Amino acid sequence: MIDHNIRLERMMENDRNRQKQMLYPTIGIIALFIIYFWATDVLLLLPIILVGQLPVLYKGWHRMKLLLTFNEDARYQQKVRSEFGLAVGNIVFLLLLIASSMLGWITLLTLVIVVIVGLITFLALGIRIDRELKTIDPEHVTATELGKAQLEREKRKSS
Repeated sequence: MIDHNIRLERMMENDRNRQKQMLYPTIGIIALFIIYFWATDVLLLLPIILVGQLPVLYKGWHRMKLLLTFNEDARYQQKVRSEFGLAVGNIVFLLLLIASSMLGWITLLTLVIVVIVGLITFLALGIRIDRELKTIDPEHVTATELGKAQLEREKRKSS
């Protein structure tokens, strides 16, 4: 089993690497959409959501692969995979909502209510999975711990 601090450092390095890798493709895709929208005057919400979610999914995939190397317990690995499955489910949820609204199956008010309830549900499930991972493996680095460590590192860099 790997120490908590070593895990934290590896996860921060993983996040930095993924951000660097996704910077140019994301900028390129956004530029293509801007050119497309400018040329056609057609605003499609579906591609905009995909552009925003693909980097998150890519980063989540690499986070899952890294977490799987930290602990070989079957329960831990299943929870890590379900955490990534939650990220995939979030994208599918958003795509289904957008498609439903574009097809006129649901009204705007219903869409807003479902989005709010859905996002709260996905956030609550993510927090729950993170807590269960911490219960299974006390050395697990939670998303909150990772975020705080990244903020501290940024503060030290700017000082």
